[in-house]
Amino acid sequence: MTAPSFSQIKAQVAAIRQKVSREDPIGIHSAGRWTGETIKFDGEQGYSIHQCDSPLSFRIALRQPTDEGVTKVLITGLDEHDLGEDVMLRLAKRKLFPIDPWQIVRSLFDAHAVDPRLTKQAWIAEALLELNPADGFPAARGGFLDSETVWPLLLEGAISFRAESPDLTSLLKWSLDADATSEFRRRPDAFRQGAANWLAEKAGPAAKTVLHFIEKPDRADAVPLGLAAAVVYHPLALGKLEKATGKLEERFLGGKSPDTEQMQRWSTAATEVVRSLRHTASKSYHQTIQRADKILCDIQAEGWAHLSDTSSLGFDQRLVSVGETLSGILDQGNWNRLEDLVAAQKQVSLHDQSASESRRVERIEMALRLMRWLANQDQHGPHEPKSFAEAADNQLHEGGFVDWARLSLRSGDPIRELSEGYARLFNRVRDVREQQSQTFGKLLIDWTAANSHGDQIIPVEKILDEVVTPLAADALVLVIVIDGMSTAVCRELLADMTKHDWILLAEPGHDMNRPGVATIPSVTEFSRTSLLCGKRSQGTQEDETIGFAKHPGLLEHSRSGSPPVLFHKAGLQQESDDSILSAEVRREIASTHRRVVGVVVNAVDDHLLKGEQIDTRWSRDEIKVLPALLHEARIARRLVVLVSDHGHVLDCQAEGRPFKEDLAGGERWRSVKGDPENDELFVKGSRVLTDGHQLIAPWSERVRYGMKKNGYHGGLSPQEMIVPIVVLASTDSFPKAWSEQLIDTPDWWDVSSPSTIPKAEKPVPKLKPVASKPIDTLFDMEEEPQLAVTDAAIPQWVSSLLSSPVFEDQKRFAGRGVPTDEIFARLLSSLDQRGGKMTSVALARTLEVPKVRLPGLLAKAERVLNVDGYDVLRRDGVSETVELNRSILLKQFDLVE
Repeated sequence: MTAPSFSQIKAQVAAIRQKVSREDPIGIHSAGRWTGETIKFDGEQGYSIHQCDSPLSFRIALRQPTDEGVTKVLITGLDEHDLGEDVMLRLAKRKLFPIDPWQIVRSLFDAHAVDPRLTKQAWIAEALLELNPADGFPAARGGFLDSETVWPLLLEGAISFRAESPDLTSLLKWSLDADATSEFRRRPDAFRQGAANWLAEKAGPAAKTVLHFIEKPDRADAVPLGLAAAVVYHPLALGKLEKATGKLEERFLGGKSPDTEQMQRWSTAATEVVRSLRHTASKSYHQTIQRADKILCDIQAEGWAHLSDTSSLGFDQRLVSVGETLSGILDQGNWNRLEDLVAAQKQVSLHDQSASESRRVERIEMALRLMRWLANQDQHGPHEPKSFAEAADNQLHEGGFVDWARLSLRSGDPIRELSEGYARLFNRVRDVREQQSQTFGKLLIDWTAANSHGDQIIPVEKILDEVVTPLAADALVLVIVIDGMSTAVCRELLADMTKHDWILLAEPGHDMNRPGVATIPSVTEFSRTSLLCGKRSQGTQEDETIGFAKHPGLLEHSRSGSPPVLFHKAGLQQESDDSILSAEVRREIASTHRRVVGVVVNAVDDHLLKGEQIDTRWSRDEIKVLPALLHEARIARRLVVLVSDHGHVLDCQAEGRPFKEDLAGGERWRSVKGDPENDELFVKGSRVLTDGHQLIAPWSERVRYGMKKNGYHGGLSPQEMIVPIVVLASTDSFPKAWSEQLIDTPDWWDVSSPSTIPKAEKPVPKLKPVASKPIDTLFDMEEEPQLAVTDAAIPQWVSSLLSSPVFEDQKRFAGRGVPTDEIFARLLSSLDQRGGKMTSVALARTLEVPKVRLPGLLAKAERVLNVDGYDVLRRDGVSETVELNRSILLKQFDLVE
């Protein structure tokens, strides 16, 4: 006969105490004898257990005193009628309770019935009695104890597996707990088999395969194996990795050949689990990825790791593919293969590691942009500007983007093939840029020699007169001079700054601001002094401070006693103030009495002094003082003029060319002595501010005269000579005649475009302004631009939508500010033409609205199109894309194609 266990006794006592509050002794009938200790404790609860084989032993045990908190339990094989009425009267419920595990379980769960699938397995009752918590089990729902109640309790209590809805993902996440899986392996066969069967019912057959794998004491690789399976059982690898599949099954699955679908489900769940570890358990994440790659190597499937979106080996292989594709296109000159490069770039961006390798991913995008630019150059031939003004405009609106992209490749990549591809591309682009620089230089010396004027270019000494002074007439102004900021740096800065609600403004009468042009030589002592004094001159910081304060145009709009004030590097930060911006600077920017405040920031110029090659990303936060300046300007509602005195070129294998010490000169210019070399030009004119108003300077970026540094300025290249002028507003209150500047990125910059080389595209409806009818209102209301369609090339479904009654109802419900039908036609037709998805930049350009205004326009359009909350139109702020779901739209608006 089996003796009652302590867990059975505890559970029986607990079940009785649920119904009997009195502390009467408890009698238990059992054919098996209790041979354990008389006094047992479970936590603070004590049990005084006596084996009573006769009525006399019962009476003796009942007389023995017990301590408080100790329950007396009498176990006997006698029947109730053998004990006598005096004994029975002293027992709880005046009866003997049989040891029936399932009966005890029913009592503990307050259940009147138990699922037959459970009662067939006696060990389950014993396991539940063993797990009986101090505060008891929850009552069975409806009084019926089923598997859905029991198994979660068993799994949590026995092996620490808990999940509201058990699935393969939760099972694999549990498998990462080594202590829990060890406990599973220690459990009896019946438990392991029962757990596998129940989890298979909930999570599918793959759960059983995973648990059988975990049963092996040397297997802690359920998640890594699932990640490896994502490669071996990938649809593109089926039938091509038979040997690797055999090794995986032999080494890890006990020689069994699981169903392919099961392994694919395993791999999908493993991917979900490892992704959940990226931010919460970084070390575990990397260890899991590394182990998965080791498994691929062990089974000789590492060459296919690129099929995995999680494998580190696979990420490297995708980068290799980009590099090889890049080099192949450049070597063959086959621009039709650009779609292959787009596909390779997309595979990199889809990999999980791309999130932590954002800079490397950005370089690939820059490379793709440059390839598109080169394709345009080859297809249309080099653009030859007819004038210096045109050449300057090209540098501002295209050359700056080219330089931004190509200079980002300068640091290469750890992957050799990709780094080699970048080097080839960089050299190819530099060759084209050098040709453009030579043309620019020749036009510059002609323009300088002729002392040309005109309103298409603003000489650096005229920027205060032509830009800042008119602004100061209407508003408070903060002038930020970033010394050495090239058009490339400016473009990169603006891409970041305009994400922070700063609105780019265009000069009166212009769609885009005009380029500025530095003095010759393009160095600080000439060009910055000329900028800040408002006249061509050479000077020091002291001269700049005095000249800025006495500038006639700025003084005219300044209050008496509050002339323009200028701060240089030493004045921006003072030890007694905060570490970012001095109190005096903050005070002057905040002052309404100080009409114009200027600051000089040397971040870019200082960067050029560094001899080592540093991969710098020019953002608002990279220039430490800039966020504070912009913050103060926003609070004070000041307009910001962001301007440079000159640009620069970075050292890219520049040739060091000495000149005699007795000759004047700088890093990128020299006095006239001898004839200029092929990569130099002789320039003469009033804008040449050296003695004699003449000098020799290189047009090529590959020449330097001084010691090797990170970068140089003083030459005649467009990168050094063209000065970007940016006007920013933080509110919708613009100065008179100034307007928002439209998106001006080149077409080839949009890497999401489906066409890599310009081709004839389906026409998108063109819009033209229509005079709006005056509306009599009590208050001024914001007017939407009224546009009319001039091209009938609108898809039929769009026309049907615009005429549908549901669409009219949606516009009515959407309230004020709803876009016009013409805007909807342009928006939907553009997205439809691009396969339903466009970048925000491309869509803003197509709709001819500033990018900063696009989110507001889309929000209004969503109110109309997203019927019942369905995502017909959706903007993803992370990827900066806008997506149209045409099928949902047609369904929601009761339309057919």
